Amino acid sequence: MTDDPIRVFLDANVLAKPVTRTLLMVGGPLSGFAVVWSETAEREASRHMKPGALSPTLIRQRFGGELGPVGEGASRFLGTTEEDRQILADAVAAKVSFLITADVDDFAEVDLVSVGISAVNPDLFLAAKLTRRAYSTVIDLFVERQAAPPTTAAEFHSAVARQHPLLFAAHADLYDIAPMPSVHSAPTVLFRGERPLRSED
Repeated sequence: MTDDPIRVFLDANVLAKPVTRTLLMVGGPLSGFAVVWSETAEREASRHMKPGALSPTLIRQRFGGELGPVGEGASRFLGTTEEDRQILADAVAAKVSFLITADVDDFAEVDLVSVGISAVNPDLFLAAKLTRRAYSTVIDLFVERQAAPPTTAAEFHSAVARQHPLLFAAHADLYDIAPMPSVHSAPTVLFRGERPLRSED
């Protein structure tokens, strides 16, 4: 692992999912990557949060997350869906290697390659990058802070498979428990761009 952490940008659809963003934020420093997002992503995520959930702003303040600069020249990303062009511009301004998003197919390959960023599904990224120590730490954190109902670390690990089947599989031997069934159909595109996940190890 290099001394300098890999910088990754979190899209709004990742920030809006409490378990996913916690795995990335808390697990990142223990796994050699640092997360950043922008005001654009934070505002959009806040609109899609479930009632009663902690907002991305509060999470950033509590865990010391980095708010990146507003990017310029979003209109140049013609192949990317219009609503995601500013997100890509913000990721460029934040000088990241990877853009973590549930909608990889919204970002055009040509646009990503032009700025040296790869778009990656959060489950794939976590499965490839989250260390065993980091994963265990995040599970323990969730179990320790849960309100109700009581959940063991093994049960939480099983529940992770509902949204992150690849992450569960990467750490399947951590506990002797079967995965819960996934709540979503598998996305058609998990990765797009020229910067490979594995070469950063």
